[in-house]
Parts: sequence; C-alpha cells; structure tokens
Amino acid sequence: MKFLKVFFAFLVSVSSFATGQVLDCLIIEKDTLAIQSNPLEGYFKDHPIPEKLINNLSSANWRGYVAYFKFIDGKFVVENIYKEDYKENSNGKTDYFLTSIYKDVFGTNVTFECNYYSGLLICPSGKIVQYVHMGYSSLFENYNLIEIKNGINLKSKKLTAGEFYQFRRDYFKYFKHTEEYKIKANDFKEISMQSNLSSGSFFIENPGLGRKNESLKKKEAEFKADKQVDAFLFAFLNDYMKTIEIPTN
Repeated sequence: MKFLKVFFAFLVSVSSFATGQVLDCLIIEKDTLAIQSNPLEGYFKDHPIPEKLINNLSSANWRGYVAYFKFIDGKFVVENIYKEDYKENSNGKTDYFLTSIYKDVFGTNVTFECNYYSGLLICPSGKIVQYVHMGYSSLFENYNLIEIKNGINLKSKKLTAGEFYQFRRDYFKYFKHTEEYKIKANDFKEISMQSNLSSGSFFIENPGLGRKNESLKKKEAEFKADKQVDAFLFAFLNDYMKTIEIPTN
C-alpha cells in the first residue's frame, strides 16, 4: 500500500503508523470479513483521492478511509467507501461515525471493478492469538486467503493461526530473493540510516576526533538499519504476498 512510495512516511511517523490499523472489509453473502491489506492503495497511487475528502482523525487509520468490497460474478468490486467523521453531541462529547464518499471518488459507477488489482486478500477471523501493536501484524485464530488476479477471484484457502504464521515465514524466504525485496530493502535502509544518524548523539571532547566519530556514527547507523530491514519488511509482508501457492523461483 502508496505503500512503498510512502516509505518515508513509515519511518518518519513510525509511532503513528505502528498503531494497529482499522481494516477494510469484504462482504461475502451474510458475512463481513476484515482484510489485512488495502486493495485500493494501488489505484489511489495513480488516481489520488481528493484530500478534502479525508479526515485524519486517528493514528489507527493512516490512509484516512475505510473501504468495503464484494464479489459480483467472480469480479472484485468496491461496495462502498467511507471517511471517518465526527460531531459534538448534546453532552459535549465527540461522536465518531462513517460517511460514504463513494460518489465523490467513483462518480456514477455503482460497482467500481478493481480490475487493476492482483494480490492476496488476507481475512482473519476468531480471537486474537497474539496482539502486535503494529499495522496488520496481530495473529488471529483462523485465516481465509483469497487470491485475486486482475480483479478476478481465482481461488481461496483456509488456514489456522499456526499454518498462516508458517506461510508468512516461508513466503518471506521467497520474497527475500526477489528484486522487489532488494529495492524496498535498499529504500528502507537508506532512510533508516538517515533517521539513525539524525537521532544519534556523540560526546566529542577532542575536536580532532570529529572525523573519526562521524565514521563510527555512520557505521553504527548502518548496523542498526541492517537489523531493522527484515523485521520491518516482515511486519508489513501482507501487502507483498500475491499468491496462495508460494513461487519456487
């Protein structure tokens, strides 16, 4: 998810992004499933959502909207999209609610087809087995994985918490050998080093040691960045998993 183009936002405002996020949803018959990914982010990267429609009310919704999806004849479409809104009630307290912005975003197209989207919808259910206060990293009892290609529902698979965690670990091993990983890891490392350099502090008693200390400072920043890369990309791996069957090359 905007996701890689906003790499800088991840790092500069990591305290807000790290917060567990409000999920988009998928409606299947009478069930409404949460999705641990954001299928509209790719579309909004090329067709930015008007800023006036977005209210960034909390760090629990960094994207500023909540989208609902469904399938029509196997096609993945947007059912509705909302912005978070608020008003003061008679008791002087603030009430939060959702307001549809579908027409403002998609106009008269009543069933916007996500034919641009290819990826894996990760739908958790049941109780939280392990809570992680970062993005979509919390682990749930069960998972329904739905593979989408060019907006078409290809296949699905159900996993337990343990099976899904192992799936993520195995997928990450594959992901680390891809060009996408190399690009994102380099981007992350570069920005992370800049952040580590700006936050680091060194007490220099002898001005003549300044150059040496700067070199040590850079090495320390690089060491920290190397340690952070895999932890960060694994935490946000959901957006990079594209298929139910892990590619072998």
